[in-house]
Amino acid sequence: MPTKEQRQAEAKKHLGLMKAVFAKETAASAEAATIYEDGEDRELDIPEARFDATATPVSTDFSVTALFKCEGKAAVVDPAAFSKPGGNYEAGAFGPEQALCAESNLYPILQKLKGSYYDPNRDYWCGQLFTDRAVFVPDVAFMRDGAIRKAGVVVVAAPHRTHALQNHRSEAECDLTLASRIETLLRIAAANEVDELVVNAFGCGVLGNDAAQVAGLFKAWVDAHPGVFRAVVFAV
Repeated sequence: MPTKEQRQAEAKKHLGLMKAVFAKETAASAEAATIYEDGEDRELDIPEARFDATATPVSTDFSVTALFKCEGKAAVVDPAAFSKPGGNYEAGAFGPEQALCAESNLYPILQKLKGSYYDPNRDYWCGQLFTDRAVFVPDVAFMRDGAIRKAGVVVVAAPHRTHALQNHRSEAECDLTLASRIETLLRIAAANEVDELVVNAFGCGVLGNDAAQVAGLFKAWVDAHPGVFRAVVFAV
C-alpha cells in the first residue's frame, strides 16, 4: 500500500493533469450538476420500468473497475464527505470517495461545487447522520489503462452511525436515516435514467451500518421497482 505521503504526491500530480487536460469537461459537468435539496430528492418520480428485471451482481471489484464493465448509461455512488469536496483526498486519505477521485476528474468538479453544495451543508451535520441533500454530476471522465469512460456520479453522504450513536442519536433515528439515504440515491439515479448503477459498501465498515441491513434496504427497493435499472452492481 502506498504511504500517505505517496498518496499526497499522486493526488497533486493527478489534480494537475485533470486541470490541464479536462478543464473544459470539468467546467461543463460542474455547470450541469443538479443539487437536490433535503426532501425533494425523496419525492422524485420513479420512471416506468425499461428492463425486464434488475440484476444485482456482487463483485470484489473497486467501483471504477466495476464501472468500466457497465453497459449503457452508467453512474456510480460517491459516499461523499458532507462539507468538504473530496474529503481529505489531497491530504493523502484513502477511501471509497478518494478512490473515485484518483481515477477521474471528479475532484476538480467537486471543488467547483464548494460554494453551492458543500458550504451550506456545514450547519446540518445532524450528529454525523448528515442529510439527504445530494448532487447528480453528469459526464464525469473516468480513466483506466488509457481508456476513458464517461459516467454520472450520485454525490451523497453516507450516515456515520458509529459517531451518531456517540452523539446521542437513537438507533431508530439511525435506521430511518439509512433507509432515507438509500431511497434518495436510488431515486436520483432513476430520475436521471441511469441504466446501471455501481454502489460500494455504502455506509458499512468504519461508518458502523450493518451490511445485512444495508443490503436488505437496497433489495427491498429493487424488488419494489423491478426493471427501473438494468443492474445495480455492488462493488464491495
